[in-house]
Amino acid sequence: MSGNRLGPSPPPGHDKVFYPMFVDVEGRRCLVVGGGPVATEKVEKLLLHGAVIRLVSPEVTPELAALVADGTIAEFHRRPYAPDDLRDCFLVIAATNLDAINRMVWQDSEALNMLCNVVDVPPLCNFIVPSIVRRGELAIAVSTGGASPVVAKHIRLQLEETYGPEWEALVALLRDVRDELKLRYLDMPSRRDAVERLMETDVVQRLADGDDEAARRMARQVLDIGVHV
Repeated sequence: MSGNRLGPSPPPGHDKVFYPMFVDVEGRRCLVVGGGPVATEKVEKLLLHGAVIRLVSPEVTPELAALVADGTIAEFHRRPYAPDDLRDCFLVIAATNLDAINRMVWQDSEALNMLCNVVDVPPLCNFIVPSIVRRGELAIAVSTGGASPVVAKHIRLQLEETYGPEWEALVALLRDVRDELKLRYLDMPSRRDAVERLMETDVVQRLADGDDEAARRMARQVLDIGVHV
């Protein structure tokens, strides 16, 4: 047995098992290397989550050019990648069509212990971006570890049909009563049990039917608190 590895070994032929997590990029500088459609998608998603973008590419799509022109992209360098581009960055995404450049970005970022994703090349990643179903604060992530984004997308589409807007409303309700729950139930197990009791009711169906007031009344009764939403 080598090293200090704990838990099950990776599947045969696969040398990485990614630790699932959500990362706060708001206000953090993120480097995107590349200017094509894939890089455009990555930049747009990072911007949606408040990242400060440093973009490096000799050419960019019209969409990226517009984001540069209106100042949405904080920094743009119209040239090939250079190692110094990693300076002061939180993470980097390499999305060029040049293997040599992508590998250089990976090697440079690894040397700095930075988060790096080379798009569609799992061996050159220390983080990957899952397929996401988002309902307000509720986010359901699906990943195949980079093996098949198509499968992840297929599962995401099924989840989108199962988890509709009513789940966003439920999470928002529970967010609004979180402080009251903490006052009513002083330890995590009792709070968990209270929410479990709520989940055993038809509160989700009432929200799906648009009967928010009935859902609030049920929450008041089951959680034994005053619900103000």
